[in-house]
Amino acid sequence: MNTAQLLAADLVLAVAAAATWTAAAWQTVSATSPRRPRLPLAADDGPTVGNRPVTAGPAVGAAPTAANRPVDIALLLTAAAVIATTARYALLPALAAGGWWFANERITVSLPLTALPAAWAAMAGVPYLLRRRNTGSDSHEGAAPPAIDGTPGKEAAVLSLTAAAASALASLAVILVLGPFPAPWTVVVLLLLTAGVVLLVRLALFSGTSRKKNTGLAANPSAGRPVGARRGLGWGGFGRRGRPKPAAALAGLMACTLLGSGVFAWLGSRSADGAVIAAAVGHHDGGTAPTVVGPTPVTALLGNAPTDAVVRRYEVTARTETVTLPSGQSTEAWTFGSLPGPALEADLGDVMEVELKNRDVAAGVTLHWHGYDVPNAMDGVAGATQDAVAPGKSMTYRFVAAQPGTYWYHTHQDSAEGVRKGLYGTFVVHDPTLPRADKDIVVAGHDLDGLGMLGSSDRTSEHGAVPGSTVRVRLINTDSLPQRYLLEGTAFKVSAVDGTAVNQPPDVSGKLLRIGAGGRIDIDFTMPAAAVTIRSDSAASAAVVVSPGPPAGSPPGEPAGSPPGQPAAGQPAEAIPASVFSTTPVLDLLHYGVPAADAKTIPDITREEVVVLDRQFRFVDGVPRYAFTVNGAAYPLVPAMEVAMGDTVKVTVVNRTAEPHPMHPHGHHVRVLSRNGQAPTGSALHLDTVDVQPGEVWELLLEANNPGIWMDHCHNLEHAAEGMMMLLKYEGVSSPFVHGGHANNRPE
Repeated sequence: MNTAQLLAADLVLAVAAAATWTAAAWQTVSATSPRRPRLPLAADDGPTVGNRPVTAGPAVGAAPTAANRPVDIALLLTAAAVIATTARYALLPALAAGGWWFANERITVSLPLTALPAAWAAMAGVPYLLRRRNTGSDSHEGAAPPAIDGTPGKEAAVLSLTAAAASALASLAVILVLGPFPAPWTVVVLLLLTAGVVLLVRLALFSGTSRKKNTGLAANPSAGRPVGARRGLGWGGFGRRGRPKPAAALAGLMACTLLGSGVFAWLGSRSADGAVIAAAVGHHDGGTAPTVVGPTPVTALLGNAPTDAVVRRYEVTARTETVTLPSGQSTEAWTFGSLPGPALEADLGDVMEVELKNRDVAAGVTLHWHGYDVPNAMDGVAGATQDAVAPGKSMTYRFVAAQPGTYWYHTHQDSAEGVRKGLYGTFVVHDPTLPRADKDIVVAGHDLDGLGMLGSSDRTSEHGAVPGSTVRVRLINTDSLPQRYLLEGTAFKVSAVDGTAVNQPPDVSGKLLRIGAGGRIDIDFTMPAAAVTIRSDSAASAAVVVSPGPPAGSPPGEPAGSPPGQPAAGQPAEAIPASVFSTTPVLDLLHYGVPAADAKTIPDITREEVVVLDRQFRFVDGVPRYAFTVNGAAYPLVPAMEVAMGDTVKVTVVNRTAEPHPMHPHGHHVRVLSRNGQAPTGSALHLDTVDVQPGEVWELLLEANNPGIWMDHCHNLEHAAEGMMMLLKYEGVSSPFVHGGHANNRPE
């Protein structure tokens, strides 16, 4: 089992242990509580003692009867609880082998929390239940043989099972609420609550059992209670005079603690709405920048554009519309005028000037340049670098095209819905000093409300290329889930990843390309004499076909027509077995290409940060959710990562969930130092979207060279909307924008 599967198994066992211990404690009390006495029998119905009928108990070793089935159930539940708890302990060495990140709180908190109560329950509860099953007696009187005189009584059994149940629930709370590396005070509160549950049961059920153990009809035959019956052994005993006072006080204290914790958590999540982003003001050792005296607003971080540069002017207008795809299916969409939006292009050194207009998208819009290290004021994040652009309003983005490669743009206001519904487009920057491919195709893979698209089509789209010419295909995952691409008909090279060139890429064939949400891969190949087909597992009916051509007399770039065996443009893609995507190996980019001469040179690290991705119950904007968390908190309550200009930061990203998290730091590319302890052996990987799969640990190098307040979030935008976001804040930079507020800023 891999680490993600071990974590999932541990969670299942934790739930099973909590459920079975709780059920075992309840069943034990229910099965062994005194029954209401039967009405007196008629004179000839059987022997009596005084006014009391005499009944024979079950003989020792007698076969099970309907009367002891509840005890059998309690025994089975206890056995199941012991097995589930023991199985959790058996998983711990394997979890620890996967990394201390995955086993820390289980070993340091959950193991000692549950081990002693579980052992007590096994030693006290099981013998008591076995004696009860065999003799039907709670005491050592009557049918109880002398050989079991040392067997624990009911009080010890019930309290031990209660302790095991409370500790198992507390252990589950560590996973689902406290999370990794819990604060000591939270563990103390959890221990007090666990002990309080046991004490509450003791006060409610057994506070009167030490007095008059053998009082009954022998002392007062007219009382109507069997000889030897104990008071307060049933749940109804809670109502006895004098007993509710300590029990109710304890229960009230525990309830107030839980309620107070919930209220503070709710208030904290609500107070974050409209809160101003505080500037990072502390000086970090190792940074080369001097201490900043006054904060610089993000609106002042505009960058410097040369006055003689070529200006590329574009206009994009956000709108709501009904879109009909080539398949004939229609859907309500939010678009920038087309799907994808207008294709933006520039040459290295040009100035991009893009005016965004919002015609009627009520939620508001922005333009974020995914993977492009723009000046902070141009980053397009509502609530951090600007207010959302409301209907009827506009904003102009201006920056130098300083990075060649393949990128894309999308709204960063309510983007979990906005991007999914169509507010995205492609952005390509060419390096004029390098040769360009004869055919350059940009393919954005997207799921539009369940309609899988490649480019602008959910059917086959066709492009022509002369055999022997060079072809570049730029694959962009604009979806929130990973995509796998299959290229059929020729070998290819991966020439760039996330806009960064791969050093000396070799030919690839027979392998898939996996692209995490938001990521990009450029592939190059020489056009063969037969067609080349590109497919994605996220768009079963779509395909991109590059056909040999064009025929004589056709305009440049037109396809030659569908080759034999290939569907015509606009037709559904030819079906292929689903097993192709599950059985074909995936190209591992950590071991692809050749390291450059300076690949092993790593600057001195001045700061180290840890980012633990997990799931806990949290309030997100005042709503309780099983949230996606960063270091145990949900945005906007996640503590920011604070750096100074010139810092070199080693960031360790740990995924403790069962889902992939493509983490995207705005304004920066990060260099991969290792994945699961293994350093890259191929070309150095510089990424702007790091696809951290379940149970993985990535070490990344971030150079703080672009001042501002930057978002860092999971690009599964649903995860981001449920809390998996944080800020990267530079010392001395502030923002006048707020989360929520009058502009209703919602970055995800």
